[in-house]
Amino acid sequence: MESTITEKQAHDRVEDYVREAFAAPPAPASRTLFSQNRAERTDPTDGGPPGRFEISVTYAITGLAVASFGEQFDAVVTWWRSHGSTVVTDKRPGGQYVFARNTSDSFDMSIQADDLGKLYLGATSPRVWPNGVPDAAPARERVEEPEDMPAAEAPKPRPRRAPGDEEDFGETNWSDGGAAY
Repeated sequence: MESTITEKQAHDRVEDYVREAFAAPPAPASRTLFSQNRAERTDPTDGGPPGRFEISVTYAITGLAVASFGEQFDAVVTWWRSHGSTVVTDKRPGGQYVFARNTSDSFDMSIQADDLGKLYLGATSPRVWPNGVPDAAPARERVEEPEDMPAAEAPKPRPRRAPGDEEDFGETNWSDGGAAY
């Protein structure tokens, strides 16, 4: 199994991406931490093993007029493109959401405005091992089911999330608050 950057390095990099992209918009603004997440990804959509985590951070951008959001979006997208990212999803002009991926390290970034006049800027790491390498796990013991247990009562494996577009940032209502890191 391949090594990755560490969880700490991933956290530092998502913070750096947001901080650097935040400096791009022309209007002065403030940013407030909205959410930090550490999410284990156990689904096999990337062909890799479980035990890896995605690290993400989202900031609410404040102090901007809603009328300037288009200009802010343009500035951030221009910064992303000039720093090695490719725009994957751009729902403008009908929506206020853009999602990009850095071509060299696969970090994802997004900017979104909601119907309440709030603007959010975030970044998410690719899947990383907490310490950069897989933990050496002891071999799992096989649990034998009792022969007299009917199949209907046998423990069922937990369902996995269906493969699909992992980036649901654009469909999330961010006005409800974020999860703690």
